[in-house]
Amino acid sequence: MTSRRQLILRLSLPLPLLLASTLSLAACSSTPSKATVAAREFAKSACASLQQLTDQLARPRPSNLTDPYYQAAEQYLNTATNRAADAAQQDHGYQEFADTLHRAAETWQVTFTLDEAEPLIQQARKEKC
Repeated sequence: MTSRRQLILRLSLPLPLLLASTLSLAACSSTPSKATVAAREFAKSACASLQQLTDQLARPRPSNLTDPYYQAAEQYLNTATNRAADAAQQDHGYQEFADTLHRAAETWQVTFTLDEAEPLIQQARKEKC
């Protein structure tokens, strides 16, 4: 409903209903739900982990897959994936973000390389961070 239509509708209401509708509209439009706030916080945490992961991936990669470099990178990805899943539980608007990171984590586990997981990681960062 456009602002103009809302104004016309309000002007046609008796004063007590007008005040009640104005207050309820203001409450709905200005205060996010607790779930939305929680989802945003989880998403911020996921994005912070993705930034750490991106910083890690920018460093030279050792040839030994048991190197602490890969352990740290995997930990950042797992943390980001878990926080994105938490965000999606609170707000379904984060579901694609969570799914993309989950695919990246699965790809890493299956292929043991970052080459296929990295584009998914970058896609997730572009989606929500």
